[in-house]
Amino acid sequence: MKMKAIVLAAIVAIVVAGCGQKQGPQTGAALPSTGSGPSAGEKVVNLWSIWNAEPRKSALADIVAAYNKDHPGVKVVVTAQEPDAYKTAIRVRLGSADPPDIFFAWGGEWMHNFVRNGAVQDLTKAMDDGGGEWRKRINAEALRHFTFDKKVWGVPYFVQCTFFLYNKDIFGKLGIAVPKTWPDLLAAVDKINAAGKGQYVPIALGNVLHWPAQILTSAMFQRIMGEQVVEASYDVMGAGQYSEPGWTQGIEMLQELIKHKAFNAAPNAVTQEAARAMFYSGKAAMFYTGTWAFPRLVEGGEAPKSFWTQWDFFNFPAVPGGKGDQTALTGSPDGYVICSRSKNVDAAVDFMKYLTSVAVAQEFVKRTQELVQVNGAVTKDNAKWPLTKYADMVEKAKEVDPWTDTMIERSVVDEMTNGLQAILDGQATPSEVLEAMRTKQADAKKRIQAESKS
Repeated sequence: MKMKAIVLAAIVAIVVAGCGQKQGPQTGAALPSTGSGPSAGEKVVNLWSIWNAEPRKSALADIVAAYNKDHPGVKVVVTAQEPDAYKTAIRVRLGSADPPDIFFAWGGEWMHNFVRNGAVQDLTKAMDDGGGEWRKRINAEALRHFTFDKKVWGVPYFVQCTFFLYNKDIFGKLGIAVPKTWPDLLAAVDKINAAGKGQYVPIALGNVLHWPAQILTSAMFQRIMGEQVVEASYDVMGAGQYSEPGWTQGIEMLQELIKHKAFNAAPNAVTQEAARAMFYSGKAAMFYTGTWAFPRLVEGGEAPKSFWTQWDFFNFPAVPGGKGDQTALTGSPDGYVICSRSKNVDAAVDFMKYLTSVAVAQEFVKRTQELVQVNGAVTKDNAKWPLTKYADMVEKAKEVDPWTDTMIERSVVDEMTNGLQAILDGQATPSEVLEAMRTKQADAKKRIQAESKS
């Protein structure tokens, strides 16, 4: 899988000319008009999002306000929820008589599950109308993750990846170099524990919501087995059964970190917020997390000013003897889909085209410092560190491989993340976790096959 992202140095800001532009209510940024709204009868477009924290929350609010002002016959209404609560809430709401018109989706199996159940509107024709202008506007590799059975089912907006964030001051004081290999990482953990004399936690981990440990093992599985082997097992309708030795080895690597006392005490009782605070307060030397945390650690975020330039990040280190691309990134695009039962599909499509217009996307990048997957969104003028470093890494990566929990059927995901919690507590073995996953996958396959025949 080749990620063709945006080369920052080669991109210049695009000047959006013409009349009919509106000003964002807070930013003053020029936002393009998409034409007048319907002449009679207000259409309400309900949008469900996980962008519930700053700076995403206010950036989206300003975009919606500008759109609503320019479309008097349409009113986009945003409901933003905490991401983990959203995963349950959206499933419940889609089964109700009043589903949202637009809703947030992670790519891969997480979205495909809704597609198979007929909950998502096919956007292929809309993407290809007008010579395919909309399709050409979206990063092609990101769009691939929102394509299923050769049809486009959604619009990717970000690509998120996970990295080891590290405290440069602590690494410098203890004479630790950025780990290049798995043995290097274990040696760094040992040195932090020894030289720090208990002053620092090597790696902050808040696993109360189950998924943080899983993003670690996602990278481990890829390094050991490679993208093709891993994704073959992910396919609930395929022949994969998590029987390759690499699945066991990956969980054993997590156990190895536990043995080396890499994590804070009781990680299953610690929240992501607490783990992040542990990192920026100088109590933890490293924190494995996603790029969604970057804006919280720089100006405008929750970290103190003294920490804004005190941290950096590195990719998951190479695993000696591993069969995967040892330089691959771990991550996935996410974005929005339109509900197939929406009464206002045309208005929902129009808003999504507006959200993914170059000028709006550039303003979103400026406000949030996120890697938006609209071609031309990230420029040398609107991107700051750490986005510039991250975008360059994505551009150079031969592979950006998805996290396990976005690719596996959801009952199997639950079995895996619960199993990893048990591993952290010393209450399960790798073979027990994998056997439980195999059982759930077989059950899910039978259920899906039965549903397809009914």
